[in-house]
Amino acid sequence: MIWIRHLAAAVIFTALLIPVPASAQADTRQQFDAIIEGLNRNSFDRFNRAISKKDMTARIYGAYMIEPEVRQAFSKDFATSIQGMFVSSFPKSKRDILGTVVDFQFQEGEGRAVVRYAASGYRYAYHAYELGVDSKGKVLILDWIDYYQGSRFSRQAAEGLVMAIPGKAATRNLLGNRNYDEGQIFQAGELFKAVRDNQPERFFQILDGFDPALQKEPVILRLNLQLAMVFPQSPRAGNAARLIAETYPKEALYSLQLSNHYIQTGQFREAIDALTTLQTGLGLTDGATESLKSSAALAMNELEESERFALQATTSEPTLEVSWWSLLRARTRAGDYAGATEALARLEDDFGHSMDPATLRRDRFLKVLADKPEYKDWHASRQ
Repeated sequence: MIWIRHLAAAVIFTALLIPVPASAQADTRQQFDAIIEGLNRNSFDRFNRAISKKDMTARIYGAYMIEPEVRQAFSKDFATSIQGMFVSSFPKSKRDILGTVVDFQFQEGEGRAVVRYAASGYRYAYHAYELGVDSKGKVLILDWIDYYQGSRFSRQAAEGLVMAIPGKAATRNLLGNRNYDEGQIFQAGELFKAVRDNQPERFFQILDGFDPALQKEPVILRLNLQLAMVFPQSPRAGNAARLIAETYPKEALYSLQLSNHYIQTGQFREAIDALTTLQTGLGLTDGATESLKSSAALAMNELEESERFALQATTSEPTLEVSWWSLLRARTRAGDYAGATEALARLEDDFGHSMDPATLRRDRFLKVLADKPEYKDWHASRQ
């Protein structure tokens, strides 16, 4: 079900959680870490077994009207379908996408974990997992919010199943306004077919013929944003970002996509604001988002701000390599060459880099450091 990759939504679900003794709860973090480690080894087995098919299908089928034959096909091939939806939700990457658990809270049989998935090019996806346990203390993944797709997974999957066969009643049910006429419902159904068939040109051709009210339907706004971002420099991408930002100001679900767009188009202040909104939604500050903010501030020549973000990155996640690269670049740009040697030492000692003069001179941002007395003294002390 590769066509799921373009879908997004958000909804809140509740679940019956089984309480377990405190002694058993201590094991939940290890169980969840093992699930993410399995994904990092390209094994979906632990992740798939942690999802309750009965509960997840109930969440998906309860969201919208889905044609019986689509339900049957989905249920028959549940594990493969879930895996396809999961894998296709990430940004494109030239290397393996690796997950890191950056927050974990669990108490009285229920909990929440935030996982940051890192792709190439300093691109990230964040999932906030809702967790429970079964009667034997096994960790269950109940659902998750995907801050890259801007959706709760169960609703995202339900939208995709509707779009597999978007009948009139199901299409109307997918829209917020139930009073559209037959012609508008037909247009929306054709739009959903274009998403299903991965035909972005057809999607935009149909979208341009919508009246303003239909264009601003939540599901259509999100689809427009995701398809337009395939071409981040295009006017369509800028318009899609503007519509989302105006319709959902300070909405964390869309802030990561918006920040990516703002960085790619040189709107660095907007990128910092969007990343701050993301942090608020996640309820945490991690090294990756602070490093991105540091880079955006550096691009604006806001040197004090860039260093402040970089320092926060190293404080929040001292074990994250990119945090120290951010501090190194910020301090070098600011002319704090003595301070830059702190980051150089961490990059050598903790991450195995050789920060010799030849290495620095190959980096257009760091080559100035190679000839500074502070660096030469530091380098000599390491010999």
